[in-house]
Amino acid sequence: MRVLQAVARMDASPEGRATLELGQELVRLGHESIVVSAGGELKDRLVLRGSRHVDMPLDRRRVLALRLVRPLRRLLLELDVDVVHARAPLPAWLFHLAIRGLPEAQRPKFVTSAHRVYKGGLFNSVMAAGQQVMAVSEFVAAQLRSEFSKKLVSTPEIVPGGINTRELDRNAPVSGHWHQRLLNDFPQLEGRNWLLLPAPLAPGMGHQQFLEMLSALNRQRGDIFGLVVGEVPPGGDKYARKLEQLALDLDLSGRVLFMGPRRDMRELYASARITYCLNETPEAYGQTAAEALAMHCPVIGYDLGGMAELLQKHFPLGLVHPGDPESLLRVTLAVLDGPVQVESSGLSLESMSQQVLSLYARA
Repeated sequence: MRVLQAVARMDASPEGRATLELGQELVRLGHESIVVSAGGELKDRLVLRGSRHVDMPLDRRRVLALRLVRPLRRLLLELDVDVVHARAPLPAWLFHLAIRGLPEAQRPKFVTSAHRVYKGGLFNSVMAAGQQVMAVSEFVAAQLRSEFSKKLVSTPEIVPGGINTRELDRNAPVSGHWHQRLLNDFPQLEGRNWLLLPAPLAPGMGHQQFLEMLSALNRQRGDIFGLVVGEVPPGGDKYARKLEQLALDLDLSGRVLFMGPRRDMRELYASARITYCLNETPEAYGQTAAEALAMHCPVIGYDLGGMAELLQKHFPLGLVHPGDPESLLRVTLAVLDGPVQVESSGLSLESMSQQVLSLYARA
């Protein structure tokens, strides 16, 4: 099968990551993977993993992008693809127009997948116009049904994001060298239970609640340590300093580390007792939580959107109500006092790709 995925940019967005991951799986399974995008930081990785990339400015403004319809139509005739899989409104809109202009016998199947919530409007409605429509969660699917019911040809199918369990391999031991190097850098971590919050240092990501919970937990037991992992977004220095000051005010100077962005998340998930995902805005899915769960690390997160669905299926004990610090503390203590069990089946790239290929066949 020859599959063309269309995405605005091959960047670290949910759409870009999903394109990379599915492309890798298609190649592994013996299919041909083609991606059309404006390029981006993940483009080289995509090509190294066996996909072909075609540069097209699919991130242009809509009016300018209309000039791309005819070139895209020619590209489809040249490539003779079986499926066009569009992952965002602008690429979906352009390919939808390109396909409609082809003779019916030469039209590839047209599939869309929604990785975020889309509000009403003619432009966004193209995400419901696929012969098959995927949604990363029931939360997103419900929004599609609510906003674009007249456009939907078929009921959106839930296809959660897949986790590369070859890279995030819970069965691979954490190297003693990695552990010793971390303790050499941060000797205060030795002998503690690590509580991990991976999130950009930006408002609404739950940092304040996490620090306040650590402060309350510290008064009950002396064996915990908080690790805050994430970059400071552009313009976010003031907020980052505010969080560091809050940690000092809560007497956490020896109980929490702001580690910045890290490349060793597999080892951190494997070594942490709990991972926290405390985004105060409902998420379409919860990629960070899924990564931790795939590593069998318990996750505590808010009962909102796609996060609620993910935890309900894989670790229901970890669900807490937003704005309820007592519940956050109580569930943390319950997990620490364990034992607890994480259900990780269905989170892998292999599971995701099987669902997608089945959906292609039905389009």
